Amino acid sequence: MIIEKSRKLVELSQLKKTLQKSLDDLQNVQTRQKQITEAVAAIQPLVEVLKAFRQRGITIDLTHKADKLLNFIINIEDEFSSNPDWILDPENFQGNILKSQVVYLKTQLKEQLSESWKSYRDQKMPSTNNEVLKVLAKLEAFKKTVLQIQIIDRDIKNVTYPKNNAEFEMYELKIEQLNYSWKSLKSDEFPEAVSHFLQAASDQGSPLTLLTPEVQDWINQNGISDSFKIRLI
Repeated sequence: MIIEKSRKLVELSQLKKTLQKSLDDLQNVQTRQKQITEAVAAIQPLVEVLKAFRQRGITIDLTHKADKLLNFIINIEDEFSSNPDWILDPENFQGNILKSQVVYLKTQLKEQLSESWKSYRDQKMPSTNNEVLKVLAKLEAFKKTVLQIQIIDRDIKNVTYPKNNAEFEMYELKIEQLNYSWKSLKSDEFPEAVSHFLQAASDQGSPLTLLTPEVQDWINQNGISDSFKIRLI
């Protein structure tokens, strides 16, 4: 009877060890799952941004930027394929390294996305000039349009980059509105010759050939002659 009880005690002890190991393994699996889920969640928003950029033919070069993370993932896949228990050991699956590689990739991607968006944005936006807008803001006929231009321009330039396709479309619409408002800066009191002169002046400067008597008269009549300067190039 004592022998039988001893045998059962040994079996119970072994069962306890087995259950404890299973529990430890389960906790390790849950930890790995959490680490991987967090890594995917951290990258997913940038995937949406990349999709929006690529839909518009904007290429983001990921060469070398994702190498370390990809090598880390490939190594995990290889080890796991040959030995599924490998992933249970915290010394093998180093979650901190995964996290640091994801952070590095996010930082690199955000920098490039910001630069690419700025380049794309600047190609689409009109070349507005704050000094010219300040001049036109002094004239009652243009105050509302100038204010609208300033607000839209600020909204567009304040965004680091659109976060998804919907945001991209929203800012593209704002750029269209900005172009429309900029081109609409003319009226009966704003002759076409003046429009050409101011558009040129707001870009890289206007040639003297655009400073016609009509333009000079308009500038003098509106009392804004001190707002312009002549310089050599």
